[in-house]
Amino acid sequence: MRCLAVLAAYALALVGVLMGAGALSEAVFEGAFPSMETVLERRGDLARDRFGALAGGDLSNCLVVVFDSGGRRLYASSREAAEKIRASDLDVIGDASDGLFYEVFEEPAGDGVLHRVMLCGYDAEDDSKVVSSWCVLDESLRVVEGPLFSGRGSLTPREFGLIKGVYDGRMSISRLDYENDGGDPRTLVLAAPIVSDAGYARVADVASRLWLLAVPLVLLLTAAAALALGRLVRRSARPLDRAIAACRDADARGGAGPIESSRAAGVPAELAVVYDNFRDLMSRLRAARDDQRRMVASVSHDLKTPLTVIRGYAQALCEGLVPPDRVDAYHRVIHERALAAADLLEEFSAYARMEHPEHPLELVRADVRDLVTASVDEARPLAEQRGCPLETSVGTRGLPALVDEALLRRLLLNLVGNAVEHNPSGTRVRVSCAAEGGRVRVVVADSGVGIPPDLAPHVFEPFVTENAARSTDGGTGLGLTIARRAAELMGGSVGLSTTPEAPWVTEFVVDLPLDAG
Repeated sequence: MRCLAVLAAYALALVGVLMGAGALSEAVFEGAFPSMETVLERRGDLARDRFGALAGGDLSNCLVVVFDSGGRRLYASSREAAEKIRASDLDVIGDASDGLFYEVFEEPAGDGVLHRVMLCGYDAEDDSKVVSSWCVLDESLRVVEGPLFSGRGSLTPREFGLIKGVYDGRMSISRLDYENDGGDPRTLVLAAPIVSDAGYARVADVASRLWLLAVPLVLLLTAAAALALGRLVRRSARPLDRAIAACRDADARGGAGPIESSRAAGVPAELAVVYDNFRDLMSRLRAARDDQRRMVASVSHDLKTPLTVIRGYAQALCEGLVPPDRVDAYHRVIHERALAAADLLEEFSAYARMEHPEHPLELVRADVRDLVTASVDEARPLAEQRGCPLETSVGTRGLPALVDEALLRRLLLNLVGNAVEHNPSGTRVRVSCAAEGGRVRVVVADSGVGIPPDLAPHVFEPFVTENAARSTDGGTGLGLTIARRAAELMGGSVGLSTTPEAPWVTEFVVDLPLDAG
């Protein structure tokens, strides 16, 4: 909003400069070429007979004389005006108040020239020119024809010049009849300089110079507006700069203090969205960094035990400290621990691959019943070894869906494996699937010990296990995280049921989109 205010102020100032230059230019033209319109701007003073208002200013180069109804001179702008403009000239001077004016045309006549003089006006209805009266003058300015000036016989060269509107070869002349506030008739005569081509060119040059003077002002205003906008932008971006610097310092110190809200930081409304997006991005980056640190710590922790055993047993074998009858047992332990370490690395690798945004999928249309049956059969040996009966219920109706078979297999094996490995012998495990509301629902339930209430909201978070001092036997805490990610990649979801039906204590529900086509 502050930037808009600066732009609005700049626009107003620019308009003001341009209008000022235009007004000055117009004033130059009006001052150089005054007319009866210039006199009428002083209409209030004329009505009060304040003739001093006619002196100087735009009329300084004009001759102005005011007469009363009896021909008595009431005002003359100068001695020259008083001497050269007389009351007897009024009847041959065009009347600007009535819109009457003279037109003079020259017509060839034998060896001489005749002057046709017409007193003209404009029709009130259609603005067409109307001739009120006329006459014809010969070369000696005698009236030879027409009613206009019929009582005078002839005109003097001076009067003929006044009729043509040209006074003394340098000025145009016109009169204005009006009444003052007291109702007294007045006649004002104005002789103004004639507009010549050379004079107009000089005035136009002066006016153009005024416009050139406006250019530096426009440039100055533009520079000031740009400077103000730059300062506003820098000031508006300071909270974001401070937040970035705070995050950089926190990372350098190994901490992660909270970033204050846009309102608390004083961020302008226009940048609040950018600031909030930055806060969200930094939160995500910190979460990803924490996950990465936790993953490295977990890998180190979970690999430490098998590698320590492998190193100790291998060293004992190398130094000949193992009795001959125990060598095979040592070899079996080393082999088992190596397999456990390899399984851990495979699980960490799968988690890292599935978290990548460009994880490849091989979606095929398959019957989920077949995939569930195959996964249960694969997990059955482990269930039997643990003493956990494993049941299935897949129905008879086909359940087609677009799935990645490898991902779905890993998802189901993780859920079934958790149910088998984290419950005592004799725990029943049941896997079922059915169609519900355009979805394929796969349910893995068990009758075991259940999940502690404080752990239930976090079971799908990475590296969360029931055993805080996790070992290779306790798992990595990634099984359910991988299951959830696998479901999401296939457009589905997996969740922990809060109200499983008896006899089931723990129930995981997998939803996948049904492929009816």
